[in-house]
Amino acid sequence: MSNDAQIDYWNGRAGEKWRAMQDDLDAMLAPVTAALMARVGDVSGAAVLDIGCGTGQTCLLLLDKGAAVTGVDVSEPMLALAGERTDGRAALHKADASTWRGDAPLDMAFSRFGVMFFDDPHAAFANIAANLNPGARLLFACWRPAKDNEWVSRPLAVLAPLMPDMPAPEPHAPGPFAFADKDRLTGILEGAGFGDLRIEPLDFDVTLARTGGVEAAARFTLQIGPAAAALAEQEEAVRDYARTLLEDALSKGAQADGAVKLGGAIWVVEGVLR
Repeated sequence: MSNDAQIDYWNGRAGEKWRAMQDDLDAMLAPVTAALMARVGDVSGAAVLDIGCGTGQTCLLLLDKGAAVTGVDVSEPMLALAGERTDGRAALHKADASTWRGDAPLDMAFSRFGVMFFDDPHAAFANIAANLNPGARLLFACWRPAKDNEWVSRPLAVLAPLMPDMPAPEPHAPGPFAFADKDRLTGILEGAGFGDLRIEPLDFDVTLARTGGVEAAARFTLQIGPAAAALAEQEEAVRDYARTLLEDALSKGAQADGAVKLGGAIWVVEGVLR
């Protein structure tokens, strides 16, 4: 089992961008963060594994709830910022959660969009389970289908004519929408030993710009998300034209205060290790 492609991706341009844009990304994902934290419950004194902990916001929130936090991520640039933000309070590891093993079993596995990138999700979740105590809780968020996420589907629809030869994504390939299929996700988690599963939909507004209107939202969309990935290798002239198309497409979400928001759709997943 190898996640080399994803590891290379998150240690290159993607990881650097996420580090540089940490404030905007935390704002973008704030409703998801709030939903997860509302479900965490009392973790005072609990040993929590934060999978794909990224730049450390969720580590900080779990620490503030009294948890002993172990953060695992493959991205060196993002982990460096997480280390600065947590100031030595969390045990951070540059490692792949699909193979990483800790020294002692943990009480909870948690993730905000950090579990969809495994080459072999069956083996990955079996390994995560091996790091947990019996009865340990599982709590994470992952994206529902791209078509249900307007912040993705609207930009990609207007950009499609610029990239007519772009292959359609494989439905279960590692990436943001790998767990869009609820039945498949259920089977993976049950196969790893998790029961009492609750996989519930949550709709929320994805903030593509806090200020600056559609111009700022288009710049953001060209740097983060599936549209950015699709345009990454295009010539500058194509990207300039894409920016114009995006500004028009994103105008649907323009707010009076200069923010731009479009619909997002996720699964909030909870379970217990049997």
